[in-house]
Amino acid sequence: MSHVLSTDSHGFFYTAGRGMERFVLEEIRCKLSAIDVESMTGKVFFKGNPDLCSLRKVKSAERIFLLLYKGPPLTEYKGNALLFTLQKLVTGEPKVWLDTFQIWKTFQEQINKQGHFHGQEKVLKRKLDDDSSKSKSKTCKEEIEVGEEPLCQVQATIDTATPLLLQKLPVKVTEHSAHNISEPITFRVSCRCSGVYTKTMTAQDIGRVIGASLSKQFGWKPDLRQPMLEVFVHLNDMYSVVGFPILRQPLSNRDYIQSTGLRATTAWAMASVAEISAAKYVLDPMCGVGTILLEAAMEWPHTSFLGIDKSEVQLKHALDNVKKAGVMNSVAFLKGSVLDLPVLSESMDVIISDIPFGKKFTCSKDMKELLPDIIRQMERVLCIGGVLVLLLSQKLHYHLKTNFHFKSNEDKNLQCHVSDSVSQCRSDNLKVAGHITLKKLDFTCLTHIESHSVSLGVTEAVIFKCKKTSNSIFF
Repeated sequence: MSHVLSTDSHGFFYTAGRGMERFVLEEIRCKLSAIDVESMTGKVFFKGNPDLCSLRKVKSAERIFLLLYKGPPLTEYKGNALLFTLQKLVTGEPKVWLDTFQIWKTFQEQINKQGHFHGQEKVLKRKLDDDSSKSKSKTCKEEIEVGEEPLCQVQATIDTATPLLLQKLPVKVTEHSAHNISEPITFRVSCRCSGVYTKTMTAQDIGRVIGASLSKQFGWKPDLRQPMLEVFVHLNDMYSVVGFPILRQPLSNRDYIQSTGLRATTAWAMASVAEISAAKYVLDPMCGVGTILLEAAMEWPHTSFLGIDKSEVQLKHALDNVKKAGVMNSVAFLKGSVLDLPVLSESMDVIISDIPFGKKFTCSKDMKELLPDIIRQMERVLCIGGVLVLLLSQKLHYHLKTNFHFKSNEDKNLQCHVSDSVSQCRSDNLKVAGHITLKKLDFTCLTHIESHSVSLGVTEAVIFKCKKTSNSIFF
């Protein structure tokens, strides 16, 4: 069995929403002295010796784990062979488990010393619902992390829940076992599996096998409600991963956000591509509760940020968030409409905004009709060389790419930008839209730079980036 831990550095991995892996990669390379960085769908692996503060600097990730094992998929094993292989994850290298547990304890000591660290609990315990029917259940489901499969948590009980085959396996506690650790170790197994595994075994079955092996090998006690340690297992057709979460709460749960809006990881990703470090003035013309501006202000505190929204309620929540985060000196808010921005022309270096998707993240007809006027206003107040970053639903993005005309980053001539999934040239639009409509939908001073698909959980979105390369042209 191979593993990634060594005496010189520890193995870690971040989980990330679909499409967010590239942002996590960039942050790891910039903020951590990481080696052996590797990205897979939904996860980014690396080695290093970072402290807790350094690990939390990665703002585009969902959760951070101490890596115990990463190997090839176990898809070649069936039936009893799969059970033995799963048990071998525990019994094959027991010292690795105990060494990793000691590293995990070191991080927990850091958390305890720092107290209520960025909204995290002082001890790694999860307060579950007190409903009696749930407390009797052998399994429960936790909120699905963005971009990943459902997570099942399993309390292993050797007497009744473990397959008979496993009970007969010759497992015994080794000299490295948990009796050398002063406090009793309680745990639960959180198992996520997909692909061919689901045809023969459920996540609960896999979790029970691993949980029973841990109990027999180390004497650890299963505890679904308030375990000391969570063991994370992810099996799919590409890889097998086992790890310990360092923090109970997701990194995306920012303690400085009082009222939630757009997911903080997505807001940070938008800000990271907006070239804010070189900007003096940044505008969000539909700021809502101010999540995008807040994430940007926390990262670039010497830039001036302005949020505009027509809702007084939203602006109040945004102000509360800014006060909580302590960035009042760099963020201001105004009440106003995105269709008539109370901002001087060509006065903003960066405009960054989450375009509303309509009810339940669907693309509304009204937003399609308003989008040209919204972009025209943003185009007006953006200075030459300025950056425009929008978050669009896939439907709005498709509408933008098929009906609006931007300069291409590769071709500076006036032509429609062709995406991987959309191939429709300007001449086709001319025949359908006519000359008058074309005047309204041409944005010849905006050059499309890049687009990134990202997951928002139940829906997919696109981060769309442009630069203003010339003055607005009106026909």
